[in-house]
Amino acid sequence: MLFSSYRSKLLVYTIAMMVLLAGSLLYTYRYVRNILLEEDDLHADIMATIFHNQLEAEKTEYQRYADIVAEDLRIKEHMFALVRKGSDSLPLKDTYNRHFGWLPINRYVVVSQDKRKILVGQEHADLDRVVLDILEDNSRGTFYSYGDYGLELIAVSAIVFHGRRLGSIAVSYFMDEAWLLKHKKNSGGDLFFTQDGIILGSSTAKYIGQPFRIKQDRVVFGKNIFFVRPVQLSSAYGSIPKVWFGLPQTLLLKRLEKHRLTTMGIILASLSIILFLGVSIMRNFTQPLSQLVKLTREVAEGSLPRLDKSAEKNEISELSNQFADMLQALREQQEEIQMVHAELEKSAITDSLTGLYNRHYLNDTFPKLMAQAGRGSLRLYALLIDLDNFKNINDTYGHICGDQCLQQFAASLMQVSRANDYLFRMGGEEFLVLALSDDTKGIVALGEKIRRAIENLEVSCNDQIIHFTISCGISYAQTEESLEENINTMLSLADAALYRAKEEGRNRVRVDEHIQL
Repeated sequence: MLFSSYRSKLLVYTIAMMVLLAGSLLYTYRYVRNILLEEDDLHADIMATIFHNQLEAEKTEYQRYADIVAEDLRIKEHMFALVRKGSDSLPLKDTYNRHFGWLPINRYVVVSQDKRKILVGQEHADLDRVVLDILEDNSRGTFYSYGDYGLELIAVSAIVFHGRRLGSIAVSYFMDEAWLLKHKKNSGGDLFFTQDGIILGSSTAKYIGQPFRIKQDRVVFGKNIFFVRPVQLSSAYGSIPKVWFGLPQTLLLKRLEKHRLTTMGIILASLSIILFLGVSIMRNFTQPLSQLVKLTREVAEGSLPRLDKSAEKNEISELSNQFADMLQALREQQEEIQMVHAELEKSAITDSLTGLYNRHYLNDTFPKLMAQAGRGSLRLYALLIDLDNFKNINDTYGHICGDQCLQQFAASLMQVSRANDYLFRMGGEEFLVLALSDDTKGIVALGEKIRRAIENLEVSCNDQIIHFTISCGISYAQTEESLEENINTMLSLADAALYRAKEEGRNRVRVDEHIQL
């Protein structure tokens, strides 16, 4: 077949890599080119136009505010009384404040028509001059002016009563920091007021006072770059600052970064696909065989590693699955052998009837407990326990009930003794407890606790209740002797104490005579 050889497959993979990389580079070039040619100028122009339209709407709104005041009948009547009858201007001012104080304006003046003088608002001398100059040629309109309060918008409207013009009212709104911040929030761009190349006002306060140098429709402030567009303010009175709309380059950089990451993602995806194809070759043709060789070597060395089955349908996968089945069968056999071995180990150290440790395990445990006692400045105590008159129980109730008594005694012993105590069945009805402690009285208390528990124990067998007691002898291991002599001495002393307990009437605990309580 055409692509049956390794070389032909590698050629296909290489061509796929070239196509993917070429596509990634072409995508990057076309996208960056489109961003630079379209997004750069178009977005800034659109936002500047939107901002200009907002200014025009703002002029219309404030002209409407001036018209509302000028057309109010109460204002007209007070204006008529003031102009024609020479009354006081206070009622006119109070009427305005009471009915139009809610308007979002900063200051206002009322000017007479015939005498050209200020009737209300004499405290705003600079605004007075502007309005008087404007009224020479206009009776209504909006204007921009720059003075002590900065740049402000002025709207003028004539007050006409019974067909005769009595005067005009002018309202003003400061284009101050709050105004700049409001429009920055609405437009997403920064605003600049400049005059003679210096920034007089800005929606970002840190730029005020800095030079405003435009190069290729851009202004640079340190690491911040703005695309700027001029905003024309129509109907200006006198010399006013230029207004600029600036769009932060950060927006464009974010878009470029996003597309750069997209491009990088495509390139990385392409490389990942190429890498995947290369790894597929190794995995599909060489790795399974190498793995089988390695597993065969491990099996020869005595190990049984795990091999997952493959879902693929080919000769190598079938061979691998057969090998996995063989390993699983061997592993199951090994687990069975280990379980049998564990059971044998357990039966070698425990008593089959009671589940307690046997005498053989005592020889293995004793050296470890002695070493532990030496490290902890403790003594190793032996509590040798014998069931009183146990032969009578066997003779009276039978050996089955006797065995049940031994089992119940062992269960009670495990329940009453401490977690770190070692329990042994020494043979017949004789038991041993090895306990580490630095308190002889505590060990005696443990013996008494065991005695009382057995004294209150009831064993039910063949519809009969069996009661029995125990006798206990206590000694401790000597550290001066060898381990073999030590264990023999310890058991002999405990046996002597046990013998005294039985001689004194059984059902009691006695301590080796050499132990000081």
